[in-house]
Amino acid sequence: MKNLLPILSITGSDPTGGSGIQADIKTISVLGGYAVTAVTAVTVQNSQRIVSVEQLPTPLVLSQISTIFDEVWPRAVKIGLVPNAETVRQLASEVSRCTNIVLDPGFLSSRGEKLIADDVVEAFRRYLFPKAKVLILKCKEAEMLLGVKIASLQNLQQAATDLLKFGVESVLLQGGHYEGEFVTDVFVDSAHADNPHFISSPNISGWSFHGVVGILSSAIATLLGRGETIEVAIDKAHDYIRNLVVYSVASDSKNIIHQLHNQTISARSVDIYNNFITLVANNCIKAKDVKYYADKLNITPRYLSQITHRIVGNMPKKIIDGYIMTEVEQCILSSSLSIQELAYKFGFASQSAFCKFFKSQKGISPTQFRNIN
Repeated sequence: MKNLLPILSITGSDPTGGSGIQADIKTISVLGGYAVTAVTAVTVQNSQRIVSVEQLPTPLVLSQISTIFDEVWPRAVKIGLVPNAETVRQLASEVSRCTNIVLDPGFLSSRGEKLIADDVVEAFRRYLFPKAKVLILKCKEAEMLLGVKIASLQNLQQAATDLLKFGVESVLLQGGHYEGEFVTDVFVDSAHADNPHFISSPNISGWSFHGVVGILSSAIATLLGRGETIEVAIDKAHDYIRNLVVYSVASDSKNIIHQLHNQTISARSVDIYNNFITLVANNCIKAKDVKYYADKLNITPRYLSQITHRIVGNMPKKIIDGYIMTEVEQCILSSSLSIQELAYKFGFASQSAFCKFFKSQKGISPTQFRNIN
């Protein structure tokens, strides 16, 4: 064991194997780590609901961790479900010996159920947030902590930046809980808070599956333990989720799985598509031309069009415009900016060009849209 790459998972047990300790062990092992564990709770659940959560006593949880540190030194620690405030408080000093702490507290389940009490949430915020190399939260969890509504990429970025004020080194905020054609996460770190990194994927059913967030966090921890930077670890973990979870799920709206199984879509095409979507999420406000993205990907616009049409049935321009419209609509509804100011904010050459674009997408003018909403 000492010759392997120990990654410590501290979280609850899930009898379905889809999340918790069981899923972490599988993920860590697949990515080249050796999973060492400390169980914090035993849950009674299935893929549809959580029946009960039984906390393990604080001394028992802590003794599991100290015994592990007696024999091996974990290269990274993933902390998930810890349903006891006193355990959280004492856990902070136990894990402070490791610099790669990935905090995925799971305040809410993938189905939106509250898993821990308010005093435990406060204990996490006070004792463990400042220890975390990266804090991973779902959109709804950030809304709960900050008391805000997240309905656009702009809201998502602002919420992630606000979470840095709790003392964490970096934040990965998952935007999968607001509706849209794509699932977009945002990563910000305290050293470059004004330079967010967006990671985006098609919004197909795999992202809502039980345990996906926990798999992502344990993948990030393993990659950090292997020596990757936090930015690279996050990107590679998303690729892992996309390829082994999201794209392995059939969807009524997208037939990518059938095509992948029949090898009509190559792995390279999927990689290019993923990179394109991430580029759009990061640059759609300043860059609206398909050629810009094709150049960034070192391919021709025609080849990019073939890939997006094959995978999701849309042309690149429609995808870009869809991202812009999501942001424009939210800004119109949540701000008092004039139409001219909105045109400038979103990089249009003139107010008339902005209005023409908006009407082509919605069938009405921006002013009419604001008035009826």
